[in-house]
Amino acid sequence: MRSRLRSRVRALYYGHTQSAVRFQGLLLALDLLIIGFFIVNQFIQDLPWFWIVDAAIAVFLAVDLFARLFALGSFKRWLKYPITWVDLIVLATLLFPAFLANWGFLRILRLWSVVQSERFWNVLARGRFDDTQVEDLTKSLVTLVTFIFFAAGLTQALFIGDHPKLNNFVDAIYFVVTSLTTTGYGDITIDTAFGRLFSVALMLTGISLFFSIAQKVFAAPQKVVACSACGLDRHDPDAQFCKLCGDRLSAALRGRARRARGRPPKSRFGEGG
Repeated sequence: MRSRLRSRVRALYYGHTQSAVRFQGLLLALDLLIIGFFIVNQFIQDLPWFWIVDAAIAVFLAVDLFARLFALGSFKRWLKYPITWVDLIVLATLLFPAFLANWGFLRILRLWSVVQSERFWNVLARGRFDDTQVEDLTKSLVTLVTFIFFAAGLTQALFIGDHPKLNNFVDAIYFVVTSLTTTGYGDITIDTAFGRLFSVALMLTGISLFFSIAQKVFAAPQKVVACSACGLDRHDPDAQFCKLCGDRLSAALRGRARRARGRPPKSRFGEGG
């Protein structure tokens, strides 16, 4: 009975059937609502219903964590997933707000973990964009947005009050964006040695992130097919042989969700299946 229930839960969380996709779509919708709440919570903390929503999210995350642990059936395997660690951190900020109030910005990491998850790409257009340039570009953009909110929260936690104009989360976002883009208007500066090192790290990270996004925007489209010999999975659209080891390539793949449904890969002339 227990093994049957575990198989059912595992199929819902990690399967690719129609019912599994619907269930994962519901979870994804809830994830996106939670992320939206986390983004705006800096501005609505004084509202009377704020703590009710906060508690409801804590219950949802706890149940979701336990369900994934039950589905996998292995504590060590459960801990291997990055989203598990992110959810544990987020849950800690929800359960112990008195001790972790200044670190509530860590909740934005859930945006990054959701977009990195297979659930997101399995549900989005039923796996159409899984293992494509759209996925690569989306992940880069979300990484940038996540980093901006993360760095703004870290700035607020560490340096609030260190400058007369650095007083709230909006000021922190302004400081982070001007530093990331290397604009540096100079109206908000952190003059301590640690603050300057923090600013330098923001600038270097900003250059790296923007360069990574530009690469994906202007890069030539590539087909995704894993070479059976060396494992390289990015090749020119018309490539017949692996550019790393020279082994012959099979037909281009369109993601794990697509393969699991038994749908044929996309051909040169259109979408299969």
